[in-house]
Amino acid sequence: MEFVTLFCTAALLAGGLYWFVCILGSAEQKGKHAVHLSSGSITKENVKDNYKLYWSFFQRPKEIEKADKVPTFVDTFSNLVIDIYKWGWGQSFHFSPFIPGKSHRETTRIHVEIAADLLNVKPGARILDVGCGVDGRMRAIAAHSGANVVGITITEYQVKRARTHNRKAGLNKQCEVVCGNFLQMPFADNSFDWTYSIEVTCHAPKLE
Repeated sequence: MEFVTLFCTAALLAGGLYWFVCILGSAEQKGKHAVHLSSGSITKENVKDNYKLYWSFFQRPKEIEKADKVPTFVDTFSNLVIDIYKWGWGQSFHFSPFIPGKSHRETTRIHVEIAADLLNVKPGARILDVGCGVDGRMRAIAAHSGANVVGITITEYQVKRARTHNRKAGLNKQCEVVCGNFLQMPFADNSFDWTYSIEVTCHAPKLE
């Protein structure tokens, strides 16, 4: 009986893994399965070392609390998960309230458009997206409001992907992406009319 249970459990797990990797489609690109994902910013030879580096922070949790250790921690994590996040969530890495009759992509777009409306963003305004990722929300807000949006992310790979998406969307004149640490902003005071951050400040050791 134990063998039968073990066999059925293994078969269920194997089937679930196959469905996730080979059958389940991308959030935005129909027909693109997880098995077809690119290797992203980390070569196959370096994935194991990067995983060990990421895991080492949990073995020394006090180090994560130090501001000088946070950039390495977040950058390592982002490089490990960026492509699977983009595949699963699309170009905006945050959760949005479910809207009946709307797709995941539409729901996410509407969510950030409402945020822009609440800020009363006007055409030509200059906005900062703190912790932008590959910044689907930047493009949604720019297209919706006519504002100019600058995003900052600590991961160079995300900067490259965001700039590529900006060009493809025809929004590269409205959208700019900067590689940097939002704990040490590289911008002069009063550079922006509005600033927003969605599900990113959790990466900061302190919220002050």
